[in-house]
Amino acid sequence: DEFGLFADLVLPQPFSERSRREHLTRRFRYIPPQTFLMGSPEDEPGRYDDETQHDVTLTQGYWLADTTITQAFWEAVMGDNPSHFKGAQRPVETVSWDDTQTFLQKLQQHWQLLDVRFPREAEWECACRAGTTSAFSFGGKEDLNTKQVNYSGKWDGWNSEGETKPVKSYSPNAWGLYEMHGNVFEWCQDAWQ
Repeated sequence: DEFGLFADLVLPQPFSERSRREHLTRRFRYIPPQTFLMGSPEDEPGRYDDETQHDVTLTQGYWLADTTITQAFWEAVMGDNPSHFKGAQRPVETVSWDDTQTFLQKLQQHWQLLDVRFPREAEWECACRAGTTSAFSFGGKEDLNTKQVNYSGKWDGWNSEGETKPVKSYSPNAWGLYEMHGNVFEWCQDAWQ
């Protein structure tokens, strides 16, 4: 499609039997091997001291889900929904890294030929940037607004009063990935480098 190569995976039996929905499908986008600039320039607002810019080369392509895991998908696999902000198409939240590893192990049992895992930090940042070098895939701080991202509305402002939005509530980045900024924190396979 207009974003590139994708593959849809349908949640296999017996999971889909436990769900009231006919099919639960995850769309994955292919991210090709490439070199990109990771980190941020020293003059970027909101930058942390450990975000030194450097070239990173990803020698292998990888597949990344186009949204975070929805509560419907989590519930079909795990049999429960621990989220505070309920909604079938909202991202699952209030789960630990260990909880998500159990979830991935259950998926791996049914998709044995696939390497089902979180993206590494460099893979996630590459996908989030979608070929850009700006602070956000859609521009810099001056372009940030609540019509593009689910956040507090204040630069570097934490607001515990907010709540999650359903996946695909905001426009995708240039590679067809949704809510790469805001909505929920996302886990990576490795530690923050």
